[in-house]
Amino acid sequence: MSIEIQGLNELNAKLGQLKQIAEDTMQDELTDIALDLGSKCSNAAPVESGDLRGDLANPQRNKDGFNIGWEVGSSLPYTRRQHEHTEYRHPRGGGAKFLEKPFRENVNKYIDAIGEAIIRNLK
Repeated sequence: MSIEIQGLNELNAKLGQLKQIAEDTMQDELTDIALDLGSKCSNAAPVESGDLRGDLANPQRNKDGFNIGWEVGSSLPYTRRQHEHTEYRHPRGGGAKFLEKPFRENVNKYIDAIGEAIIRNLK
């Protein structure tokens, strides 16, 4: 008795496409997520001069200038202090944990968005 399986080449081709579609879709979706999270973190950041509420989502580039990812945060010297010290008062708005809270509040939404985008692009 012999069994012949048909369609393995087509299946392997589709799996190869799935990998590329998933990678491309994830990169696109991560850009949207970084920009959304950056905006939410900016709105939650404490205000004095407004510098900390500046652009908190920044593309990371390789030596050739190509975007290789995103970073949500700030390089200002007082960012960590303002983020970590929950005892600080911020009468002009915002507060501590301005990077952490928006991420925690939206992490499941972001995970779902990636999965939904991959499914949408597979059709």
